[in-house]
Order: sequence, then structure tokens, then C-alpha cells
Amino acid sequence: MNIWLEWPILNKILKQKKRVYFFGRSEDWVPKTLSKINKEKIEIIILDNNPAYKNTLFLGCKVINPEILKKFNFDEEYVVITAEPDTIIPELEKYNLEQEKNFCCTPQISEWGKLQEIKKNSKDLIFSSSDYFDLSKARSSKLGGGIFVANVANQEYEKKIDGQYRQIIKLDNYYYVIEYIKKEIHIFDNKFKIVQKYNLDQSKDQNEKPNYCGITYIPKNKSFYVANTATDEISIYDQKNFKLIDKIIFSNKSKKFADGQCHINDITTLGSSLLVSYFSRSGLWRKGIFDGGVSEIETDSKNVNDLISNLSQPHSPEVIDGQIYVLDSFNKFLYLGTKKISKFSGFIRGLAHDGNYFYIGQSEDMYLSKDMGSEINNTMCNAGIFQLDVNKNISRFLSIPDVMNIHDILIKE
Repeated sequence: MNIWLEWPILNKILKQKKRVYFFGRSEDWVPKTLSKINKEKIEIIILDNNPAYKNTLFLGCKVINPEILKKFNFDEEYVVITAEPDTIIPELEKYNLEQEKNFCCTPQISEWGKLQEIKKNSKDLIFSSSDYFDLSKARSSKLGGGIFVANVANQEYEKKIDGQYRQIIKLDNYYYVIEYIKKEIHIFDNKFKIVQKYNLDQSKDQNEKPNYCGITYIPKNKSFYVANTATDEISIYDQKNFKLIDKIIFSNKSKKFADGQCHINDITTLGSSLLVSYFSRSGLWRKGIFDGGVSEIETDSKNVNDLISNLSQPHSPEVIDGQIYVLDSFNKFLYLGTKKISKFSGFIRGLAHDGNYFYIGQSEDMYLSKDMGSEINNTMCNAGIFQLDVNKNISRFLSIPDVMNIHDILIKE
């Protein structure tokens, strides 16, 4: 049901009615609504709970008490809210009136309504940060890295666990997150108590210096998959004890150069396949060539299929309602497949969706000189989280000045 109807739809409804009630004697919204509705062959009455207005006239319309709705004719009458709706809607529903079918808000305040809806959407989020605690280091912050809880509507955030964390997933009642400095998986419960830690660095190659970033899980295979940026490989771990059982090679170039050349980072699942984001398909990101994208890796055959290309330092691929989304972090775009759907003004990383809104993390931008000459000539520097409605093209922002890097975001259930 939709309480925010457009003028053509409202006027179509009113053509079938004999009487319309304006609920709320607003000096502003009543005259503006009167000017845009089809007034032919329909009686207009204003309802208001203020006893001072009872049995008066306003702009030629009678003003009466809303108790008249006890005798509401569902076939012949309709209600248009012309005041702040939060207190009026419960009163209308008390008389068994239904949104859209029997009443709506005046389209005159639809823009105001959009703002109220996004402001009232209070959702707790969990986000990870990989910041250093030593302020002498470049990627450090006042609070340092860890696991945090944030709420955009309440403009609040709080640290729950210390650590230098990257991608995070939830499995059953537990959260699994990469502690990239310690090269471990940390598992914590809904009360943010760490209940288990597993070592990820189980390679027999003493020369290997792993740099773990992304994690996901495939139930069919009963295995965890961890992206190793330093080797351009996906390490596969058994579900029971996090024993390393296999690897998937994304690129062989790291063997030649003894370091990751593609910078694979975050991963997620698409059925029994993996989706992985990376900085450079050609393996030349260290030379300033950012031909990044998202590829699908078939876990059975280990074949790699490129899906999205021409991205710069992408992160956070996610499958939402069966469709692939990814953040083009440096270029500051949210992508749906190969289509840009929203633009930001800072380095974006960390993506979640609650069914209505996207939540997108923004880290402090360390590449300001590279931004010069791009589409954005005003780069936002502070870290925080956007709450985005892509259908209405509106967003809110929670500034998190005590953190430098936001890596991943989950909806707290």
C-alpha cells in the first residue's frame, strides 16, 4: 500500500467519489491541494480536531469534527491528509480506513514525506574497520580498527571489539570476520563476544606472505572461501575446523612476481559460484593501471568468467534479490550489473541492503591528487555511512570522524 500518490492517480480516484475529506486545516497545504484536485461534481469538507475550527468555513469549505468518519461511506468518500500524517493515520485506521484504498497524503507534501520516511528508518548496522591503532602510521585513526555498531537515523556509532578487521559474514547465529594483521578468522556472537579464533596462514611455503581480505561461505560445499590479495588466490577451508583443504588460482602472475598483481579483495556467493572484485585484471595495478572488475569463479571447475569490467579499485560485490551489485570505489559509483545507478563523492567500500535502503560505507580518501580532473571536483574526505534510497534518489549520511577506513557493513539482525 502506498500513502504517497501522484496527482493523476489521486484525481482518477476522486472522479469516482461524491465527497472528499481534507484532514487538517492547513493554511498552506489545503489551498495548494485545492488548486490541483479535480473539483467537478465532488463535495469538499475539511476535518480538524481543533474545537476552534468546528462548524466554520475555510476557503468556502465546511470544517467539522473527524467523528463524521464513523459513518464513512467506503464507496462514495475518500480522505486526503493535509497535515502532518503521523498522528492522523492512526486515527483513520481506527475507523478501518486503509491506506491508498480509502485515504492518502496530499501529493503536495510528497517531498516532505520522502524525507520523513528515510529519517524514521532506524536500522542497526555492523561495520568493520581495519585501521591501525598507532597514530604514527598512515592508515590509523583515533578509535583504531574494530567491529562497530552504527545507526544512521539516530546518528550514533559505538565500538564493540578491537581489531583490524576486513570483510564480515554471518552464518547461523555467529559472525565471521577477517583479522588481517593477525591472519586469523575471528568468530563472535550476537553479544559481540569472540567465541573462537582460527589461524588462516596454513601454507607450507615459507616465502608466502598472505594478505587476507574477503570471506564467504557456500553451504553446498560446506566450505569457507577466503581471498588472499598477496597471492591472487582463493583459499578454501573446511567448515568444521578451518583446515586449509584447497586453493583456487585467480591469476598465475603473482607466482612470477612473488606478490599479488590483481589485488583480489572482497568475495560473495552466487549459487555455488564465487564473485570476486579486484583492482586489475591485467595485473598492472602497481603501475597505475586500474582495469578492475568483478569475475565469477566456478567452484567445481575453478574456471574464471569476467562479468563486470572497467572499474577502478572496486570492492563489496553483493547479490541482492538475485542481481549483482558492486562499488566502483575510486570512481565512487554504485553499480547494478554493468549499469551505474548512484554517484558519491568519496571512496566507497562496504555495502548492505535491508529491503528498502542501501547502506554504503565511505572511507577517508587517500587519493586526492588522482581525483583532480575527474567528474567530482569536491571530494568528501571524512568516513561514514550513507543510507540510500535509489528509487527516490535521496540519502542520509552518518559521519564517523574517529575512524579512517570502513571495510564492510552488515544489517544487525
